[in-house]
Amino acid sequence: MDAPAGMCAVEFMTEAPIEKRARELVEDLLGQGPIYLVDMAIRGTHGSHAVDVFLESDDELGIDKLADLSRELEFLLDTGKLIPGPYTLRVSSPGADRPLRLPRQYRKHLGRSLRVHYQVQPGRNREICGLLTRADASGIGVQTNGRTADIGFDDILWAKVQLPW
Repeated sequence: MDAPAGMCAVEFMTEAPIEKRARELVEDLLGQGPIYLVDMAIRGTHGSHAVDVFLESDDELGIDKLADLSRELEFLLDTGKLIPGPYTLRVSSPGADRPLRLPRQYRKHLGRSLRVHYQVQPGRNREICGLLTRADASGIGVQTNGRTADIGFDDILWAKVQLPW
């Protein structure tokens, strides 16, 4: 394709953004096993990127397993040249201070206290703190004052585990 005189021809690549490709790489590495990706963020600029990967597991997820996965992921990112220039990679579990993002995370917290902000109806939200008694495909059950609130996953705005101290 020739550009008119005085103009440059520009080709646009339809390549996925770095974060999307990196997310796919992590998910491929983890497969369908008990460890899964909760969240991922890539920030910074060329030569000073920070890559944060938050993993959770249906089983125990110890520091040794996180270190192994970090090394494997770093190798894949380097060989695939996904991140331009040097970068810092941090692989960890989400920690108690981060909200639960995926329905799969709730099962691990059965019997623990949760703080949940949820939508009762459009434009009307509610907060509840109580014991997580149910986590299934449709949503969660949170017990407080002897009553259980059934909350669908689509209605949850955010939920956090409440630490006992």
